[in-house]
Amino acid sequence: SVMHASQIESVNKSGADGAKSSTSKLGNLVPGPVDGINKANRDLVKYLYKTDNEKTEDMIQSVEKTTQLKREQVAYIGLAILGGLLCLRSIAFFLCNLIAFGYPAYASVKAVRTAEKDDDMKWVKYWTVFGVFSVIDTFAESILRFFPIYYLTKTVFLVHLYLPQTQGAEYLYLRYAEPLANRIDAWLAARNRPTTNAELK
Repeated sequence: SVMHASQIESVNKSGADGAKSSTSKLGNLVPGPVDGINKANRDLVKYLYKTDNEKTEDMIQSVEKTTQLKREQVAYIGLAILGGLLCLRSIAFFLCNLIAFGYPAYASVKAVRTAEKDDDMKWVKYWTVFGVFSVIDTFAESILRFFPIYYLTKTVFLVHLYLPQTQGAEYLYLRYAEPLANRIDAWLAARNRPTTNAELK
């Protein structure tokens, strides 16, 4: 059946309302990228200085004394080295998938074991984006010819999605996926709604 003006208006209004709702939730629930990164950095530093194991603390202090660097600076250097390895074709694919799949898979299993559904939904959103990248990886060799840091970029992006401080998956869902789904639902509802005689005139 053909959509009439009143139906189209209803679709646009429903889609717009859904988009406004998602935008409102986005502002209330998800931090901005800069705020998220800053929070992740603060949590990293806090974690590095919170050592309950004496042997671990002694080892960290030994590294600090040897390198003349603070433990967070050593951690940053380690992350920089990891970033360099992610630029090497021979090992980049393995490291990228280990980081992007290993921890999320473990966390997903733990989430399924709990009665709460919020953590389940978080990982559903993450795995949806991960699945898109799996399709893109089919063309990874061709992409690497023009974009050598593809795996580094992919890793940073996926980590940004699943870190609780950045909540990237939640951002993408509320900013793009949910408004799009709302518009599709509204369009389908209007399309399947029986046409009245008044609308045919």
